[in-house]
Amino acid sequence: MARTNIAVDEETADLLADEATKENKSLYALTNEALTAVLKICKYGGSPKEVYSSWRWSRILKDTDAIPLPGDLMERLMKKVFLADQDWLLKEWFEEGKRVGSYLHMYAEDFRMLASRVDELQGFLPVKRVEIEIKDEQVKEIAIVRVIGAGFSPESTRCTEQFVLGLLSAYPFKITNSRVSEGMIEVRAEEEKRSR
Repeated sequence: MARTNIAVDEETADLLADEATKENKSLYALTNEALTAVLKICKYGGSPKEVYSSWRWSRILKDTDAIPLPGDLMERLMKKVFLADQDWLLKEWFEEGKRVGSYLHMYAEDFRMLASRVDELQGFLPVKRVEIEIKDEQVKEIAIVRVIGAGFSPESTRCTEQFVLGLLSAYPFKITNSRVSEGMIEVRAEEEKRSR
């Protein structure tokens, strides 16, 4: 097999060399392995940009003991349990959000850092899109979290809202307002104390 020289920037070359050493592989072997994996993803319609976020998502699932379920099954389960015991179900979704929030707090200690990485986490939540806006108002930071595509029923949207509220509770923010309409959530929270 013929070898081809590929140009990469100096920082990437250094990272590759360090990783090859750490894995006790040749630079050729590690580069070939990495490029082969990315090309397989591209062959099936993916892109190189998806590699890290997909890996991050699968790691979060593994670390938090989560399993992906089909959306329509989740909808049916939530509706049924909501009718039977709404308070218990909403509390459980809040607690799960809190648990995942504690995990994410280790990954992104500051809420601004989490906001900048929200694209990496999109696949973890059962939603279409998450937007996080952070504003500095007077002496406090205000966070606005918008969730679009948060379920197909009022019940699943309320569950997702509780998950988001639980997740936010892992950061030093106090919820000031939460608005829910079917499939959409907007939560406003203000910083309780400035983290430095």
